Amino acid sequence: MAKTCIVAHDTGTGGDKAVLTDLEGRVVRSAYEPYDVHYPRADWAEQDPDELWRAFAATTREVLAGVDPADVLGVGVSAQMFNLLPVDEDCRPVAPMLSWQDVRSVAQADRLLEPATRAFLFEHTANVPTAKDVVPKILWLKEERPDLWERTRWLLDCKEYILFRLTGQVGIDWHGASAFFLFDPHGKTWDREVCERLGIPVERLPPAWPPTEVIGAVTAAAAAETGLSPGTPVVICAGDVAVAQSGAGANREGRAHLSIGTATWVGVSSGTLRNDPDTPFWALNHIDPGKWVIAGEMESGGGALQWYRNLLCADEAREARERGVSTYRVLDEQAAEVATGSDDLVFTPWLAGERAPVLDHYARGGFTGLSIGHTKGHLTRAVMEGVAYHIRWIVEAMEHTGMRIEAMQAIGGGSASPLWTQIVADVTGRRLNVVEHPLEAGAMGAALTVAVGLGVYPGMDTVDDLIGVARTVEPQAANEAVYARGYLTFRDLYAALAPIYRGASRGG
Repeated sequence: MAKTCIVAHDTGTGGDKAVLTDLEGRVVRSAYEPYDVHYPRADWAEQDPDELWRAFAATTREVLAGVDPADVLGVGVSAQMFNLLPVDEDCRPVAPMLSWQDVRSVAQADRLLEPATRAFLFEHTANVPTAKDVVPKILWLKEERPDLWERTRWLLDCKEYILFRLTGQVGIDWHGASAFFLFDPHGKTWDREVCERLGIPVERLPPAWPPTEVIGAVTAAAAAETGLSPGTPVVICAGDVAVAQSGAGANREGRAHLSIGTATWVGVSSGTLRNDPDTPFWALNHIDPGKWVIAGEMESGGGALQWYRNLLCADEAREARERGVSTYRVLDEQAAEVATGSDDLVFTPWLAGERAPVLDHYARGGFTGLSIGHTKGHLTRAVMEGVAYHIRWIVEAMEHTGMRIEAMQAIGGGSASPLWTQIVADVTGRRLNVVEHPLEAGAMGAALTVAVGLGVYPGMDTVDDLIGVARTVEPQAANEAVYARGYLTFRDLYAALAPIYRGASRGG
């Protein structure tokens, strides 16, 4: 019997997105199930891995409703990265998953950023960690919770737990492994010298696989929960950065994508492993074994607008409910009434520290230049512009390493906003190509990885031609001068405030 469809998932920070696609990656049906991030203490952010699995199972059942599961060619899972989930010998969690948003490990991160250790890690892994990365979290677990450390058999990320529940197999893909910053990006193995220096037993790290490999098959127990057929092949796929690159149609050499989600990043497919040791980006293994994804990420892009909406926009939410539209639609309309540059009001979006092009887990956000004449619309537009200024900072810093970013394939929730995408294009001076399914791009990238892994296509470059562009956003020259001034102010604010943030955090 011919297999006609693929089930793929993007298990994100706020919820699980499942898609049923045809073999060309076209979305037939999608489903979404939200879940929570828990904040038990200041600087702590945790998630319940079993809650994530329940959402995964529920969305799988939903997209398979009315479909013969025997028609499914294979399953692929992508997920948020830079989390830490310690599990025991039976892969039962010994603690909640430490979210990528969690910054309890600042002390451990500061040790890793001491010059000699920083240089050593960059030489071996091409990356430098912050408190939000996996390495400091592992060291925190070992040093602060030795009771949990003693019970830990495997150190997993989010996707790896979902894969275990689905197949009974323990493993991680090369892309996800490279995000641990304990991985040799050329040899594609765990770097024993790095692990020994940091005191991390390499045997606690899961076996690493190529992203297009079949890790196993759906077990009978998982089939009962998800509605999939037992024995359906599961391709290990990759984390959200790599599948976003693919789902945006940016696999080919030099192609760039912009993902405006909770976190926001610019990623470039590169056949050369490149990074800057002073202002480091992510240098991660690509789904294509001959390439890397070089990505500059800001911690609070779409998340900054979400924070603003939740904290200050109850009236707008009420209006949206009355009109039957999204609160973001109301915010777009509100911001569109304000002049370019928000009348010199500037928002700095460093609500949760920053990663690129500066490693600074002390940085914090705020509004600067508030005056009595500013309105709610000014605040809204300033948030959008502040995120765009930081995207420009990332793009310029990436180009400093030798890359050229002339246009970006745009995906994520923020790319659905005509106003925000126009602001980003104007601020950065780059064309945005908004793809046809910006909200499903991650899951589509996972589906296309399954298709490559199971032989439907010869390689990841070929799937770029399957991703359509819904609209193109060109920079408007009329706004260039205003945004050039605003960008200089934005950069000056970071330079002035960075030492204040660090001093305040240390109480001095």
